[in-house]
Amino acid sequence: MLDVVRNINAIYEKRKISLIGLCQRYAAEAREIFRKEQSEQTFWNNITSQAYANVFGGVLDESDFIGFFLAHGKDYGVYLELANNRQNEALKPIIDSLWPQFIKDVKDIYGAN
Repeated sequence: MLDVVRNINAIYEKRKISLIGLCQRYAAEAREIFRKEQSEQTFWNNITSQAYANVFGGVLDESDFIGFFLAHGKDYGVYLELANNRQNEALKPIIDSLWPQFIKDVKDIYGAN
């Protein structure tokens, strides 16, 4: 019985590690998409380039979930995203574009396809 429990725990840990790696990949991809698009000033006009330079991504590894994110490092980033009926919104559309493939990849890790 102890071997079964160890095997189940090992499978869980391997999948968790795979999921964290997947999240790291998607966070980096989201940031790269942002950098490429905004270098051409797709979302807003870069005046000081501070908002552009301070967008970052990462992984959230909490006790009840694991995920990736893309965020502004400047306080006024929220205004860039939400002002004028989200006219200059950049981060959510990038995450939304990656989401379907991310979910598919997660299902592949967990054998849910």
